[in-house]
Amino acid sequence: MADELQPITTEATEATEEEREHAWHEWMGMAVGMTGILSILAIIVSVFALASTNSGSTAAAAPIASSSAALNAAAAPVIQSEAIKLLVKADDEHGRRGPDGKWHDAFLPADFTVHAGDKVTVTVENYDGGPHTFTSPSMGVNAMIPGGGSLSSPRELTFTFTAPKKAGRYQWWCAVPCDPWAMAHDGYMRGFVTVSA
Repeated sequence: MADELQPITTEATEATEEEREHAWHEWMGMAVGMTGILSILAIIVSVFALASTNSGSTAAAAPIASSSAALNAAAAPVIQSEAIKLLVKADDEHGRRGPDGKWHDAFLPADFTVHAGDKVTVTVENYDGGPHTFTSPSMGVNAMIPGGGSLSSPRELTFTFTAPKKAGRYQWWCAVPCDPWAMAHDGYMRGFVTVSA
């Protein structure tokens, strides 16, 4: 019976190790790919979720026509409209120079002020080839800004939101991975909307 057992050779062990290593690399490649797909799906779902939340809250806030509403019309605050224009530029388009002396991706301006309760129309000109977002859950905003722009031909997007009724500083950020430094620093791929009374 001892004659039937064959000794394990180094070649067989090396082949097994190579096969394991190859299989491991294949699985890791698939895991990285699935992570990327899941990240994209998460962004899409969050865009739709915020869009449906915004449309639902707008519908719920619509006034109901009645005689008592007509009586209270004089007491109701007048909603004003505001227009904001933002530019998005990448580091190679000299978005904004950081304290590190390098150019970084940036929304220009990254900080702006609106009045409480006003309807705000934001026009974004994206000079960058990549997409970005203007995301602020506290204000109910998650606007996807398409990429494909250039210095000579920016992509344009317009979106609206109603400024919160409570005065304060509301943070926003770009949720699409881009310049890591800019995404971590206010005034670049993140900033504040100041709501004044």
